[in-house]
Amino acid sequence: MKRILQRGMVVAGLLVLVGSPLFARTLDLTDQSGVKEIEISSRGMAYDLTEIRVNRGDRLRVTYRNGGGRHDWRVDEFEGAATRVLGAGRSETVEFVVDRAGTFEFYCSVPGHRQAGMYGRLIVEE
Repeated sequence: MKRILQRGMVVAGLLVLVGSPLFARTLDLTDQSGVKEIEISSRGMAYDLTEIRVNRGDRLRVTYRNGGGRHDWRVDEFEGAATRVLGAGRSETVEFVVDRAGTFEFYCSVPGHRQAGMYGRLIVEE
């Protein structure tokens, strides 16, 4: 029984690692001018960026590269801020203007992926 519990804990630990953003980071572009280019990719159920900081009025050019499975990248509050659902190894670039300040969630819209942790924050400063 003890051995079964140990194996169960190892499996549970692996599931947590697979779903965790092991290579997550913040990208702060508030001190740059012009079109701000962002590359974001995914592995498993996580994006490599968990937080993006920009200024209100910035034009963003976001290239999403899908590292595996079927995923997309979107922010509901901004027109044009959504890729199509892409297969593994595919990429798509979208361009849009962040016309209001606040904190907004970017996420994968494939059912269950957002709930599994495939999301991040787009912080738009005044």
